[in-house]
Amino acid sequence: MATALKAAKREGTGKYVSFNLRKEGRIPGVIYGKGMTENINVSVVLKEFLQLLKANERIIDLDIDGKTTHVLLKAVQHGTYDHEILHADFRAISDNEEVEIVLEIELHGEAPGAKVGGMIEQNLHQVTARCMPKNMPEKVMLDISNLNMGDILYVADLPELPGVKYMMHGNPAVVSCHAPRGEEAPAEGEAAAAPEVIGEKDREAKD
Repeated sequence: MATALKAAKREGTGKYVSFNLRKEGRIPGVIYGKGMTENINVSVVLKEFLQLLKANERIIDLDIDGKTTHVLLKAVQHGTYDHEILHADFRAISDNEEVEIVLEIELHGEAPGAKVGGMIEQNLHQVTARCMPKNMPEKVMLDISNLNMGDILYVADLPELPGVKYMMHGNPAVVSCHAPRGEEAPAEGEAAAAPEVIGEKDREAKD
């Protein structure tokens, strides 16, 4: 079930209009997409919008002067100071139409490779996917409890989610476990070699 959010149509565009809206505790937004002949410029109350972001709500019923529009929160534009929100994009959708979304990838579990000194490096933090609105997950949870030193997990290794199709080009790496920079991991079952003392061989040759 979508979360309701009240919105108001706004007249005018540009930095001056947006600045005045933010002074009033509102942020500008735009609605576009399915069944619309033209974009609709709107504004929403910042405090209410932040509550939706905190709850990770993506499917929203925008109430505009008593008329409800079913939308997907497509993008949020941030400023450079204190994570200020400048603008929001809403895409009108239908319950029986697939939507394309960007999902956060969150790692969970303890990697065996990390226990022996390996570094966990997450190369991909988001993945593009398609699904019906009713099947939209909050995020993708990737289990790394079998990630050993030298292992790499790719997009193809992401968990299968009901009704969700990953749309990435190729098969990019998501997370890897490798030795610290400048070091080589010892082979499995092989003890690390004792460090060589500089000059020791020269002294042995002279003796």
